[in-house]
Amino acid sequence: MAQDKPVLGGMGAAPASKIPVPQVVRASAADTSRFPLTYCIALPAITPAEQWEKDYARYQRLVPPETKKTQEGLDFVALNGVSTWWCANSASPYAQLDTTTRIADAQRLVGEWHGVANRLITHIDSFSIADQKFYRSALARDTPGPFTIRFTASKLQLKPASLRRNRAHRHYVLLNQRYLLLYGLAKSNGNVSLVGLDPAGRLVFHTSTVVERKVRGQYHTYQTVTRQLICERAQ
Repeated sequence: MAQDKPVLGGMGAAPASKIPVPQVVRASAADTSRFPLTYCIALPAITPAEQWEKDYARYQRLVPPETKKTQEGLDFVALNGVSTWWCANSASPYAQLDTTTRIADAQRLVGEWHGVANRLITHIDSFSIADQKFYRSALARDTPGPFTIRFTASKLQLKPASLRRNRAHRHYVLLNQRYLLLYGLAKSNGNVSLVGLDPAGRLVFHTSTVVERKVRGQYHTYQTVTRQLICERAQ
């Protein structure tokens, strides 16, 4: 199932007693003194509630056809009635890489980049039917240790290799100035990350998984789990 734009449609998010206070950002084991949890991340507005879907939909026009072919989701319903939809390697996460980081020339990627931050960030937006409101939370965990990203004109190397989901995907192409399609023999079997350059020229590399959970008439929760790598060009 390819990833489509989510629709509220009367579904909601976690019951009010179980969801966080609006706009609360909870730091976990991550050092956010240099890079806050929303660094280079754009989130839909949560007030008014109908604005959330409008903001999210604006990014759909940016997704190129080549990346849509890679998008496969898994849909299932648990015995407790919670309907879940899951998509790894998402080109359309709910927490987006900010469009101000777009890379006009792919040649700017070429070279060696040294990591300055490696963290797993979880953003959760929950819509409560009872309250008719969105609730937002975020947390992050740092992954210690050095890493390096090296781009040639057509290939990418990541060290340690464990940072890349599919180690056979060594070729890349930059699409629409922000979608990095990594592939091996066929692009349709590739993986998608979002990449950009911040105002200081640092490389920001996002690989995301999205999860929707809903119970009819009660709640609808949108979760984005992003591996965010921030790098500086080697001198």
